[in-house]
Parts: sequence; structure tokens; C-alpha cells
Amino acid sequence: MKKIFWIGLISLFLSGCDKTVSDEVVSNEMLIGNWECNIIDYESSWDKNKFGELKKIHENKRNRVLVSFKYENNSLYSKTPDAENWEKERLIEKYNNKTIQQEDDFSTRKRTYSLKKVSDDKFIMTYEFEQLVKDEKDSKVNSKVKDETICTRIK
Repeated sequence: MKKIFWIGLISLFLSGCDKTVSDEVVSNEMLIGNWECNIIDYESSWDKNKFGELKKIHENKRNRVLVSFKYENNSLYSKTPDAENWEKERLIEKYNNKTIQQEDDFSTRKRTYSLKKVSDDKFIMTYEFEQLVKDEKDSKVNSKVKDETICTRIK
């Protein structure tokens, strides 16, 4: 009897943990509708040999954007209230959680675009940029910034 109780309890627990990958990923279909997005900017200063902690530099009403998405002909389109036309978007492809690194004689640059689903009514887009110069005398040019856009569905 005790064994059946534990098997039942474990089965109940495991069935409650049945999250699929699609539950955690932003899809074009999820984006359809009207959203209010708040943009928060962060930056980090260079301290001789490393970046410091990212600190919030902007979060105000001017950084609030209203945007609508529609999905037509297998493509995602967006429009802000002040725009005349719908623009084709590649949000899912661009914000793919991958880092792009470029290097030349002067510096190394990294860009990361990520997209995170918080719920069916909320998602976060993040853009991170880091530049490190190769010559230490130019280290004041080193920079690290992050833009976080938190979007909530308007119902």
C-alpha cells in the first residue's frame, strides 16, 4: 500500500512538471496583437582591466513604445501608432540568443540578441554590445551596454 501511495505521488508531481519547449519560446503567433514595451538601458564602465557591473542609465516614459504585430503570408509585421505602414520583421531570427563576434586591427566587438518568453502576455528582448580595444592606451573606448525591452500585451 505504501509503495502504491509513493508511485501515485511521484506520478502526480511529474505530470505537473510537463512543460514543453514551445511553452518557453516566443513564437511569431504569440506576438500577434498589441504590446506596450518599456526600454531600459544599462552601461558598464571600464576599470583598468575589466568591466564593472552594468548599471541602469535610463528608464523613463520616453522609453515606452506601443507596437502591434500581425502575421500574414508566413511573415511577421509590426507597426507603431505613428507609422504609416506595416514593416516586415525578423524578430525570432534576429533575437536567437547567439553571440556575434567581430574583430579587426583596432578592437574586438561582441553583440548578443536574446528573446525570452516570460508568459503568453509578456516577453523580454535583450541586446548586449561589448567592445574591447587592443591597444591599452585607447582603453577609454572600451564599452559595454545592454538594452532590455520588456513587452506586456495590451488587452
